[in-house]
Amino acid sequence: MREFIKFAVMGSTVRRALKVALVITPILTVFNHFGEIRDFNLGVVFWFQVGLTFTVPYAVCTYSSAMAAMEEHRKSSA
Repeated sequence: MREFIKFAVMGSTVRRALKVALVITPILTVFNHFGEIRDFNLGVVFWFQVGLTFTVPYAVCTYSSAMAAMEEHRKSSA
C-alpha cells in the first residue's frame, strides 16, 4: 500500500489524472445533468455533484497510472 501511495502522489501521476479529469468531467456533467444545465439550475447541489463527478475519472486515472508505474518499477528493478 505504501508503494502504491508513493506512485499515486508522484507529480506525473497527479498531472495526468488532472488532465484526464478536466476533459472527462464536463462530458459526464453534460450527460448526467443536461436538464439542470439547460434550465440554468446550477445550485450548490449541482456543483457538489460536479465535484463528485470529477473524482471518478481522477481516481480511475490515478489508480491506473500508479499501478502501471509500480509494474514498470518492479520490472526495471528485477
